[in-house]
Amino acid sequence: MCSMHPTAAAAPPASTATTTLDHVGLSVRDLDAAVVFYTKALGLTEEFRFEVEDQRMRAVVLRSADGYAVELMSRPDSVPSPPASDPNSAVLRQGYGHFCLRVTDLDGLYDRVLAAGASVIVPPGPAPHPDVRFGYLADPEGNLIELIQIREGATL
Repeated sequence: MCSMHPTAAAAPPASTATTTLDHVGLSVRDLDAAVVFYTKALGLTEEFRFEVEDQRMRAVVLRSADGYAVELMSRPDSVPSPPASDPNSAVLRQGYGHFCLRVTDLDGLYDRVLAAGASVIVPPGPAPHPDVRFGYLADPEGNLIELIQIREGATL
């Protein structure tokens, strides 16, 4: 279900470029409520807010202690798309399906995200890869969040 699960693909070509995921951007209906949810659920802290007045967009960047960020964006004229009800349904649409966080305590963080207002999609359990456990939740607006925990010592 998660693209992080290994396949028999060839090794990527050597490169001198270094890349790191910086942020995931989510368009949300209720910016203030989304900020409250993501700070409470994932322990993110507000890095900065900005507006693009000619597009009537407001945004907040929330950053984790690990360095990744979630950029929440809101426009009054945005149109909701139907959220996917589960990871398999998300794959039926092209584009954003979910974002995935690698965690060290799957059950603990899953419970914390639920307590912050998320919905159960797939409870924590074994993933298709034998060294991985995973679970899916939906934020209050229906965006899918996957949490994965890799067995200590496993090489993925």
